[in-house]
Amino acid sequence: MQKSPAKLILLSLCLQGTVLVSAFAQDGSAAYTPAVTPMNGAVMPTPTPVNVPTTQIPSTSDSSNINSSNYILGAEDTITVRVFAADDIPDKPAQIANDGLVTLPMVGDVRAAGLTVEQLQASLVTAYKKYFKDPQVTVQVTEFRSQPVAVAGNVTTPGVVQLRGNRNLMEVIGQAGGLRADAGDSVLITRNLSEGAIPVSGAFTDPTGKYSVAHINIRTIMNGKDPQDNILIKPHDVITVPRARLIYVLGNVSKPGGYVMTDNESMSLTQAIALAGGWSPTAALSETKVLRANGGAEREQISANIKKIMQNKAPDLQMQPDDILYVPNSFLKTFSARGIEAGIGAATGIAIYR
Repeated sequence: MQKSPAKLILLSLCLQGTVLVSAFAQDGSAAYTPAVTPMNGAVMPTPTPVNVPTTQIPSTSDSSNINSSNYILGAEDTITVRVFAADDIPDKPAQIANDGLVTLPMVGDVRAAGLTVEQLQASLVTAYKKYFKDPQVTVQVTEFRSQPVAVAGNVTTPGVVQLRGNRNLMEVIGQAGGLRADAGDSVLITRNLSEGAIPVSGAFTDPTGKYSVAHINIRTIMNGKDPQDNILIKPHDVITVPRARLIYVLGNVSKPGGYVMTDNESMSLTQAIALAGGWSPTAALSETKVLRANGGAEREQISANIKKIMQNKAPDLQMQPDDILYVPNSFLKTFSARGIEAGIGAATGIAIYR
């Protein structure tokens, strides 16, 4: 009996499916890639898959990134020790005791204070060789407590900061939030002589013979004139940032308030008024006063005639830190100004009435 064309096509498809099932059964791990047959009938080779390795991007929030290999460990620092493929050793934080020892699983008390992170890792590799053939040990500082520096005075967040490796003066001030607007030009550094003398010109030893003391101008560091004074800070240093020298301008000026007088410059009376935005139209320029602290309970009063100073008929007065410059109000000028305002108002009313 002759088979119809539809039945022949169906039988052909079934045979091809059987062959494919057999091929998959022989190698279940391989994925089937059909050959591509171009228009000319030639069969193109099946492409070979390529394994592309993935790159792990380290997290910037990982605390290990801030650990410095040359950081010197000390008492009260907290470390975490990890031994690769050692499930019996928990990686719990351990604090270095005041005697410089840290207690770790299996090896017991180990000397840690005075060693760098790298040196302690090498020491622990030797210690764990008693229990493991080729131990891979990592040490991470999880809490810095052994290198405190006190930062006091006119910084944003005064208090105790911890050194994390080598840090210079400006970096430590940055850790304290930076300088406030009313900070002075110079800072005072006090250092225990057991850490050595402060390496700047003008440093001296205090009367007790235990401390090195130095004044450092941070403005010249910031403007690049004395970069060598941006010294490395040592543990237990005390950094004091004093308040800037200020002069105060009050009374009939545009912007009354306190103005900074830097250490390396002077300020005249007219310069102080210029900083305050100048005087108002009703100011009594000839009755200006400077109140100056003389060490007593009351301030010395110094008269100054701004009108004559501006006419070059009197010398300009040099201001001193904490001076108060007061520009009083002129009753006559105020009365005249109000009279003129009243007259203008009346004239305007009459014009409108008419």
